[in-house]
Amino acid sequence: MGGVTPPTAVSALRPLRVPLLLAVLLGVGYLVVYEAEPLGTRWNATPLLKWLAAATLTAWSVVGVQIIRFLILDVGFVRTQGHRAPALLHAVVAVGLYAVVGLTVAKVVFDAPLTGAIATSAVASVVLGLALQETLGNFFSGIALQVERPFRLGDVVATNGTFGRIEALNWRATSVRTADDSRVVIPNALIARETIEVFARREVTRRRLELPGPYEVPPQRIVAIVQRAVGGVPGVADRPQPVVRVSSFDDSSVGYELLYWVEDYLRAPVIDAQVRERIWYAYARNDVAIPFPHEVQVPYEPPPEADDEDPVEERALWLGESDLLTPLSAEERRQLAAGARTVLYGPGESILRTGDEGGSMFVVRRGHVEIRVLREGGRRVRVAEMEAGDVIGEMSLLTGEPRSADARALDEVELIEVRRPEMKEILARNEALAEALAGEASARIERRADTLAQAEAPSDGQTSQASLLQRIRTFFEL
Repeated sequence: MGGVTPPTAVSALRPLRVPLLLAVLLGVGYLVVYEAEPLGTRWNATPLLKWLAAATLTAWSVVGVQIIRFLILDVGFVRTQGHRAPALLHAVVAVGLYAVVGLTVAKVVFDAPLTGAIATSAVASVVLGLALQETLGNFFSGIALQVERPFRLGDVVATNGTFGRIEALNWRATSVRTADDSRVVIPNALIARETIEVFARREVTRRRLELPGPYEVPPQRIVAIVQRAVGGVPGVADRPQPVVRVSSFDDSSVGYELLYWVEDYLRAPVIDAQVRERIWYAYARNDVAIPFPHEVQVPYEPPPEADDEDPVEERALWLGESDLLTPLSAEERRQLAAGARTVLYGPGESILRTGDEGGSMFVVRRGHVEIRVLREGGRRVRVAEMEAGDVIGEMSLLTGEPRSADARALDEVELIEVRRPEMKEILARNEALAEALAGEASARIERRADTLAQAEAPSDGQTSQASLLQRIRTFFEL
């Protein structure tokens, strides 16, 4: 039950070897002294016999108490509760049983009157109960919490305005480590009276985030954008997968509801912030404006200054930094830049995934990009780090083949995306460029071969200029 098996009798009786041996020796000693007494003498007539009898009974009682604890608190507890009894309950039961044993031995062996002892203990119990009412309440509440186990060490709880992780649990209080890294000690009696919300450490917890979307964008596109943005956020569980659904139609936007599951509920505020950040970047990258209520106004717009930089010209300059596009003339690069677009990725976002469809490449304009390849055995290894001016995904642009590596943003990354339609238009007017591009691409593959070999990753296949040229012509229908 619950993966816990009852302890075996051999393991439980192993610590009883010394008490059992002592009980046998004391019993033998008592019999020897008893036989040495004159006939007709009562068995407890002499002080020596009395003390030997008391010691023998006490030793056998220790063995009996341990066996009872084993049967009730170990075997019985595991079968009924699914876990072993806590050490605190063992101690309480042992103290109670030993108290009964002590009173019994005193009555049987020494013929001591128990009425006075019971009356005295009753009065003392009342006095102690009134004086230690709060302490005893915490004590017995601690026993109940350890027996019922509503939460365990490492679980996150929310109770009476306190939110944090269970750090320690003893007979008097429970220690909770909050998200601010402070330690809160809560008396057990207070926890037993209050409602407790428990977020188990081995279970995922659902989070809910409301976000707006413009009416101009179809819901299916918003759903796909948000689901892709949330995937891979540290702390978000892979299973169940995030769910995005339309929740309302508001005055200026469509309301969406995002459901995702977190593995560590104490980090939920941090994870929520990362999810919102990823969604912002995903919206910006896909030209989705975040709608908000606004008044219609006609603002004054000053004429643009003469020295304002043309974004097309700027993209053309960045494309000119790439060795791959060296065969293109300045006018061809400008035509390519006019159809290109600038995209923005946040830290940790996935730009390319192995096996995704191709048809475009990226020129890094700002930031750093990590490249990982899939090694035999399914493990991904890092092979390069790209920075401003570097190109990623060029083989997919030229041949249309699926992505052969993963690319992830290490910080905020700005990229210029060059797509197939613009490149096809240029190659259709100048087919000789295909051969030059094949030569540059072949040279890049050969320079990359040593890096891939060191990482024990598969190569890009055929690398000859002739084979690349044929694949380029096929893809662009030249």
